[in-house]
Amino acid sequence: MNAIATLPFKAIGVDAVVQKTGQIPEQMVGAIYPHSNGPIYPEEVKTLSKLGFVEKTDSGLYFWYFDQSYFKDVFGVQLDNTLFSDILKNNLEAGDYVLDKKSVLITKDFAQKNSLSTGNSLKIGQNVFTVSGVLRSNLTGNIIPAAIYMNYDSALQIAQQSTEMEKLFHTDNKSFVNVVLLKIKPQWKGDVQKAVNSINKDYLVFSEKTFSSKLIDQIKLISSFGQIAFLILGILLLIAYGFLVFYSIKTREREIAILRMIGWSAKKVQKQFLSESFVLVTFALLLGNVFVYLGIYIISRIKIIMEIPWEISAKPHFLPQENSINRAVTSNIPVSHDWLVLLLCSLAFITVLVAINYLLFKRIKNIKPELRNG
Repeated sequence: MNAIATLPFKAIGVDAVVQKTGQIPEQMVGAIYPHSNGPIYPEEVKTLSKLGFVEKTDSGLYFWYFDQSYFKDVFGVQLDNTLFSDILKNNLEAGDYVLDKKSVLITKDFAQKNSLSTGNSLKIGQNVFTVSGVLRSNLTGNIIPAAIYMNYDSALQIAQQSTEMEKLFHTDNKSFVNVVLLKIKPQWKGDVQKAVNSINKDYLVFSEKTFSSKLIDQIKLISSFGQIAFLILGILLLIAYGFLVFYSIKTREREIAILRMIGWSAKKVQKQFLSESFVLVTFALLLGNVFVYLGIYIISRIKIIMEIPWEISAKPHFLPQENSINRAVTSNIPVSHDWLVLLLCSLAFITVLVAINYLLFKRIKNIKPELRNG
């Protein structure tokens, strides 16, 4: 299940995203940070990077920009770090990877929607940038879903010019980021969220745990259904088998009486019926295992859905077209079987059926030898 819970982070190659609870401005004008992206200052990033379980960190500045042309969502990339830079380099479809102070990269869907291509100019407020390259659409799997990527220094300069944000956060032209990416040491099995929130309770932490609780609920529901179906099917099978054996003995009483008459002992008759029942039990066991594997296959095709929280896929609620991104991550249920469990269940099944045979075969002793005239 752990492997599935980490799927939403696969596109960005990290294990956790840390943000900070912010505030909602009075007006949506200029550069605006989503309310889940409050400023995180360099000393805070340093503290996070020194946590014992952290292998590597990266950070950036994410904001929306509202002007008279069209909505823009921007991410400022710290070029000294490699996590986000590598993502951009690996998803470049056209142009060159250039992120100097006057160049930006844009996603393919943003380019198509606004008729932009490499070499074109893109205006953000009073700043004019050149499009140096076009990236694959949705390159981050809708986690921090920016359409424009620029040099961090350029992004910081635009963010610091925001009157609305300065009213709320009073950054006083200090450097800051609002997204921190953490790559966790593989051998560490602790609670990332708890560890990070012990530093500051205002941190919003998104990790495997964010999705594992949702997975557990879905898997519990499917597991409960499977257990109930297995129980009902097992009971019906035992009842059907018991009835079949009983019916067989009942309809063959004359045959049993004749066998007793010609000298067969009750034990020998029981052995004869037991050998016949063994063939039936073997067939039932094989058929049952076929149904088990069929059930495993059907369950393995069931899709489970994880919803990426809005806080790490922030788009303006009041712009339906922008906010209509697909936040669902789907995966097949991980299903495996244990040969030992299968063997033990088969032995238990045989034991129960033998017990049914034993109880019903006691009836044979009550059938007396009888001479019937033709």
